[in-house]
Amino acid sequence: MKAYLRFKRCIGRGNLWLYVVSILNRRGPLHGYGIIQELRQLGFGVSTVYGYVLLKRMVADGVLKEVEKDGKKLYIATDVAQENFRKALRELEDLVKRLS
Repeated sequence: MKAYLRFKRCIGRGNLWLYVVSILNRRGPLHGYGIIQELRQLGFGVSTVYGYVLLKRMVADGVLKEVEKDGKKLYIATDVAQENFRKALRELEDLVKRLS
């Protein structure tokens, strides 16, 4: 059904930032390839190129911050991203309650 496919796209690939922030909350700072691998394990068919483009866009949007540790670039979620992540989770919880 097309409506269900739109729903999956919206809560999935349409909101990858939620998944990336969740991954970083669980795992701590990660390098780009580590984040891409985690997204793949969650079932997203993210190519390596698209993954790095996504991360760069998230940095430009203020979702992620790049930090350097031991000569490696790592990504962390910004405070604003954490705040919006919590808001999004509350909204999803409210949605589930309204639909149940």
